[in-house]
Amino acid sequence: MKRIKTLCVILLIVFFGSLYQGAVLPFLEGLKFGITSAKYNLDHDQKTENFILMDVVTKQIDYLEKTEINRLTGETVMTRPTNMTVMIHDLPEKPAWWGISKIVSLASLLVMLALGVWIPFLVVKVVRSLQHSAVFDRKNLVAINRIGVILLTMGVLGTLLQVMNIASAQAMVDLTNYRFSYEKAIDFNPLIMGIVVLIMNEVLRIGTEMKEEQDLTI
Repeated sequence: MKRIKTLCVILLIVFFGSLYQGAVLPFLEGLKFGITSAKYNLDHDQKTENFILMDVVTKQIDYLEKTEINRLTGETVMTRPTNMTVMIHDLPEKPAWWGISKIVSLASLLVMLALGVWIPFLVVKVVRSLQHSAVFDRKNLVAINRIGVILLTMGVLGTLLQVMNIASAQAMVDLTNYRFSYEKAIDFNPLIMGIVVLIMNEVLRIGTEMKEEQDLTI
């Protein structure tokens, strides 16, 4: 049982580290860009349309940018971004689906934020139960199942959000050397984690049923 408690502590550390890396850091980055964008709009008395953290690929396979400088040597450095944020002043006429996509994107983002807040409470609840030696507990099964479903839901919503963002960007912007990419649109991490959690929950459910049958036999 001591080993389970140790693993539970490690799980909490890893989980919150993952949460910080996957949710908190992108949120802070988005917040910083929002402040930068607002300041730019105020300073220049202009309104921009922003496409944040978009995956891109070059239109020419051998294209390299030469706009950066290695400050240690003073030499030009060749770069090839795979992710960028685009700020646009003037846009072509927006299609009819533009407004609907913005509403759906905002709704998906709010749902994902709510689910993301819910997961830590469920994880802590399960870990505390395991630390108190309540491994085969029906309440754990319910909580773990919810975690798996939430992760799958976040994966689907994250993918939908990314696809809509890319489609919106492609409809409004045509860059000279880059195009927006769907290659990383599917958010595999929460999908894989959700499936793994549900498989673990099924194994735990079988173990719980076997324990209950054994207790009844005794």
